[in-house]
Amino acid sequence: MLIAHALPPAALFDAGLRHRVRLCGDTIFRGWVLQEGLYKVEFHTVHGTGTGVIYAAGGKLRGGNSAFAFIGNYTDKGDGIQVKVSTQRHNPDPAFKPLFGTDMITLTLKGADDGGMVDFEGTALQLPGVTFKATQTRISD
Repeated sequence: MLIAHALPPAALFDAGLRHRVRLCGDTIFRGWVLQEGLYKVEFHTVHGTGTGVIYAAGGKLRGGNSAFAFIGNYTDKGDGIQVKVSTQRHNPDPAFKPLFGTDMITLTLKGADDGGMVDFEGTALQLPGVTFKATQTRISD
């Protein structure tokens, strides 16, 4: 859902805004925008929990943890941030168990930025009935 705000044109260039601002006629719309930078990620399913880091820049997500790389993209929508991210094992150590029971998984998530923290929820394409939740906490630019 887009929310109309009456902002002066100078506000379009305000670097402090975490919202994308779009001019449509005489109305300015603001939608969610994922701030670029480095985030720690904590994720949960009924199968367990995990952590890692991820860097968001220019619509791309790159990160990982001790066993898996996280590679994907994000799109800022008017009603939230949409993410599609895949995992790929980079460490063959069997002590690092995959959260979904398989090394390669693709997640589709939706979330919203809450001032440096982003809560996501979604599912894996390979296991559609299993809910995946993640919280990204901003660490640095």
